Amino acid sequence: MSPNPLRIQELLDLCITFLSDSPADLLSCSLVARSWVNPAQSELFHTPPLTFRSRSERAARKFCNALSDSPHLGHHVRELSMGNWPTLIRNLDAVNFTHLHTLRFYIKDVTVPAAYDIYRPLLSLPTLRTLHLDTYSRFSASLKFLVLCPTIQHLDLSCREDDEESQAADSTSNSLPLPGKPPFIRLTSFQLAISGGEDPVQHNLTQAALYPLDISGLKALGIWGSDSIWWDSLPRAAQESIRIVDSNFWLGELDLSPYKNLAVLRLGMIQGSGGGAESDVRCTLASISPANPIQIVVLGLSNGLLRYNKEECVKIDRILLSLAERDVRVELEFHLDTQRAEERIRDWFPNVAAEHKFHLVYRSYEMTDVWLSVRWLVLLSV
Repeated sequence: MSPNPLRIQELLDLCITFLSDSPADLLSCSLVARSWVNPAQSELFHTPPLTFRSRSERAARKFCNALSDSPHLGHHVRELSMGNWPTLIRNLDAVNFTHLHTLRFYIKDVTVPAAYDIYRPLLSLPTLRTLHLDTYSRFSASLKFLVLCPTIQHLDLSCREDDEESQAADSTSNSLPLPGKPPFIRLTSFQLAISGGEDPVQHNLTQAALYPLDISGLKALGIWGSDSIWWDSLPRAAQESIRIVDSNFWLGELDLSPYKNLAVLRLGMIQGSGGGAESDVRCTLASISPANPIQIVVLGLSNGLLRYNKEECVKIDRILLSLAERDVRVELEFHLDTQRAEERIRDWFPNVAAEHKFHLVYRSYEMTDVWLSVRWLVLLSV
């Protein structure tokens, strides 16, 4: 007697995989047979198609209502993105998120007293490992808010500056650990973006200033969008453990000689500035020691390449060629079409172009994060 095709596991897996991008079809699959319910719901709720920056609450409200009506569905959810919708999030208190490992939140103001109570149930989940937090709150206020999530290992924090007086006062109050309580959020990767503020306060990366974060074993560090962060203040233990660095050049040049285990370096030379950014990139690349185990160097280039200082680009070109001759993979990253990019590379980086020592990488503006490259993420586990 031939088996019932509805109970053939291979057929079920193929159907679910094929329909994974269609929520409506997955919902229909859950009605086919009892054996199809769990696999279909697992795929349907694994990563709800929500964006935490979305201005529309309609999809989020529909999703939250489904979970509120059937709290057991929470054990299917692995990743969750939510906007600044505190009322909807509060309705999820009864949902049993047993496997949730990634949260993406947009929270307008983390200093609102009710914020701690609203977000605590999700942020304190023991399974949580990755947090993307986008907020209009100040950097130091955002750090204080992170005490709610002691189990995270990967943090992507985007925050804003405020006026200098209030920022300085808040930063001072947060500069020392609580008495008798050492940093307790041990990070593997940390991406930080600070924007806004006409006269921003300078932030350092000392262990005390970053409390409650423990960065002593950090493997990846990315800093974007602000010249108010002092790279040189990073503890030596963190410098020696880091394998991936991602930086733009509003930040000035970096001395990479202390980064003894650096494997991947990405430098975003986003805008030409008459020799400023270009010079910083050149000095940073020149600081890579021959003994450094560097494997990949990525130079993120602006579409407006013609605005760069050509003399500095020629110097960068020589350094990139010397790195390529050491079997370092050199990638030139563009946001424009391949043909135009290759033409500009031949003009501005003639040595690596003539020797075919570079790999042209196209990425959309939404795909520039170093963390999105799978081969680099593998390095974090080494």
